[in-house]
Amino acid sequence: MKTIEELQNKPTTNLEPELGMAVREPANGIIRTPTSLEILDAAVRGGVTSENVAVVKEIIAMRREELAHESKAKFNRAFFELRRELSQLDFYADKAAKTESGQIAYRYCSEKELASGLEPVLFKHGFTMLFGQRDENERTVAIITLIHADGHEETREYSVRSGATNRMKDATAADTGATTSAWRHLVIKMFGLKSRIREEDDPRNLGETNAKVTSAQAEELERRVNLLNSNVAAFLKLAGATSFADIPANNYEVMDRMLQSKEKASR
Repeated sequence: MKTIEELQNKPTTNLEPELGMAVREPANGIIRTPTSLEILDAAVRGGVTSENVAVVKEIIAMRREELAHESKAKFNRAFFELRRELSQLDFYADKAAKTESGQIAYRYCSEKELASGLEPVLFKHGFTMLFGQRDENERTVAIITLIHADGHEETREYSVRSGATNRMKDATAADTGATTSAWRHLVIKMFGLKSRIREEDDPRNLGETNAKVTSAQAEELERRVNLLNSNVAAFLKLAGATSFADIPANNYEVMDRMLQSKEKASR
């Protein structure tokens, strides 16, 4: 029995009689190097003996490597198309983290917002995710394994400091919050997701800029800002105006809600 190198270097027309099979003339006179699957098929049909079992094992290992390489290539092509489609989507910051006084500290994408937008696109391109976590040196580590339908998978991790308890969060809530935070960050970075504030919550979305607040609304906003000792210049900049009378009408409700939050916190 020939070695694996000798068999692989033989053209298919010369390989088959070597393994006790009938010779088939190549189509169009083209002679090509046999694949590992063809060598394995020929070896098995020729009969596995004590003399060729080592070669058969080697061919099987070679075939496994070929399949793994093919699966990874399919994974990469599908992942490229997945990222291309995701780059066209927006994921909205639908949750707000608040201070103890009730003021909004920052906005972020919830787990539900990310999952509901991401999962249909994952399935469309043949992907699914497995999630895991572990605690390590006072850090919570989120683990995502991205699995493709053709068998290849990739695993990525992201860690955050484990949550601390306070008057608003017990140990369970703190741990859950840390896990969710790590998962969100990992998903956003893994898939290059773009998060943005919803248009109705963004005072910079001016809409129809020709329409301004009424004089009564302008006076009311100015009075409330002064009562709160707020930074007038910063308020007007956020409202997209140079004066209270210049505030776009579409921004009135947003600025009103912001003042209400501050007024509630100051009581």
